[in-house]
Amino acid sequence: MSKICMSLEDLPAMLTVAQVAAALNISRTSAYELVYCKNFPAMLIGSRILVPKDRLMNWIDNKLACNELAC
Repeated sequence: MSKICMSLEDLPAMLTVAQVAAALNISRTSAYELVYCKNFPAMLIGSRILVPKDRLMNWIDNKLACNELAC
């Protein structure tokens, strides 16, 4: 991700794995592991893995509500 996002509104509607990594402040390798988790909201469009921003935020909310530490 070339620019630093200052708020949620700065993120695009569909995030790449690199953008997910930057948004979550995790490594790109960790982001790839995350997108392959069963309950993570990633989708394949052509050969690209994309994550809808609204689904990512819901996933984070659900993780916080359940106090889950692993995918």
